[in-house]
Amino acid sequence: MAKISNLTSYPLITNLDKDDYVLITDKENAFQTKNVSIEKLQTFLAINTNTASVSISAADLLTSYATAVDVIAAPGVNKVLDIISMTGYMDAGTTVFDFVAAAQLNIGVVNFGVIPHTTFLNSATDVVVKSKLLDGVTSGIIGVNSALVFKAQTQNPTQGNGVLYLDIMYRTLEVGSSF
Repeated sequence: MAKISNLTSYPLITNLDKDDYVLITDKENAFQTKNVSIEKLQTFLAINTNTASVSISAADLLTSYATAVDVIAAPGVNKVLDIISMTGYMDAGTTVFDFVAAAQLNIGVVNFGVIPHTTFLNSATDVVVKSKLLDGVTSGIIGVNSALVFKAQTQNPTQGNGVLYLDIMYRTLEVGSSF
């Protein structure tokens, strides 16, 4: 059997996924070697955060009022998204966007983050912003099995050709008595 450090026999994974597996030794079962998913290992270690790195094209930004853009898919039956943090990078194109108001990150109908338009979305230069989650939100019911979406607040911009990149840290929580 090859050593684990042998990258020819065991090549590195470049895109680790929660459904990938790692090997463990099961002490309770005569020290047998078994596998476990990354997700199960995360849960056992109470490391239940996930990250989503998403790019939103100019075409999607230009229609983001009429058609909201899914940022994180709906988590499934009896599950909710718990957004922890969000950082955005606006890769400004050659034509500046003309958003007339800030954009929102919504779960269902509740606004959970505001992305400024004057200093960020409409910037002529590349810029990074740390969103103020729950900015201006006094209360809201999180929709069960609802996606996190990006949406312009009042109308579609009429011009622009940059790309918006979002990096979001979040948890998926199971609704129920163990909540």
